[in-house]
Amino acid sequence: MSVSPRVRGPVVATVTVPGVTITNEVPNRCALCSGESRSLFRVDGALIVACNECGLVRQDTRPVSPGEFYDSAYYATDNPKGGYSNYFLDADVNRLTFQRRLRAIEKRLGRRGRLLDVGAALGDFVLEAQAAGWQAEGVEVSGYAAARARGRGAIVHTGLLEQLRLPGSRFDVVTLYDTIEHLTDPVATLREIERLLVPGGLLHLVTPNVGGFQARALRDKWYHYKPGEHLFYFSPTTLRAAIERAKLEWLGWGRAGSYLTLTYVFDRLRYYAKPFGLLQVLGRKLRFGPLTFYLHVGEMEAWARRSQ
Repeated sequence: MSVSPRVRGPVVATVTVPGVTITNEVPNRCALCSGESRSLFRVDGALIVACNECGLVRQDTRPVSPGEFYDSAYYATDNPKGGYSNYFLDADVNRLTFQRRLRAIEKRLGRRGRLLDVGAALGDFVLEAQAAGWQAEGVEVSGYAAARARGRGAIVHTGLLEQLRLPGSRFDVVTLYDTIEHLTDPVATLREIERLLVPGGLLHLVTPNVGGFQARALRDKWYHYKPGEHLFYFSPTTLRAAIERAKLEWLGWGRAGSYLTLTYVFDRLRYYAKPFGLLQVLGRKLRFGPLTFYLHVGEMEAWARRSQ
């Protein structure tokens, strides 16, 4: 693979994603070091690179205003790869995933308390945590999503976590579910999380695993390569490096899964083969589409805590 020089000034690159055109105007630096990067491949026009020094994989450029990507269309799109096919129809299934994660948090923490969900989207996890007895709130960069969440009764702040300057040492748990890969400066966000956690407080994180079997086998066809949306791709090694750089104590990682329906799976498999779209339609008509099951989809979970 060829080695590409570091980008030193503004660049303009157009990324073609089905249904949306993203113009990136700034280079996306390595979040862990200043090492040179090597080109891996292009996905939908975007160059995916890996750092020669630390191994962190990333998109070479990023949008100037990432928050603008997550408007109303993001939560109901026909794009089989990016966003959500229908966030609202999947809410009941997502609830099963969130309940499972809350049980894991409560088992590890030993109690309930104050929880902050970073990347709260439309507030589903915040509301689920509230219903389970947590004092829960969220942070969301999308003004559209945050407003919808507040309209549903969730406490959700709008903006980047590190710019909101919430009171320190406030939360027993902070969650980052399918969020860190979207961030323009993930280490800065992790540092802010360390400040916000009480001593001994937990971070629970879920993100795609670029070091996993699916990513290595599918290479540029890996579903989680989403230009403009996913900016960084972590392995357990690089994720641990980011967490420890933020002064958090690494507690370990494992494979992560989610509850899915056959309809959702067929919708996403349309990215690889169009006939799956027909199965999606048949599933709805013959009523086997809502069948729900737990599946590992190339993601990992990690645990960390603020030192006592």
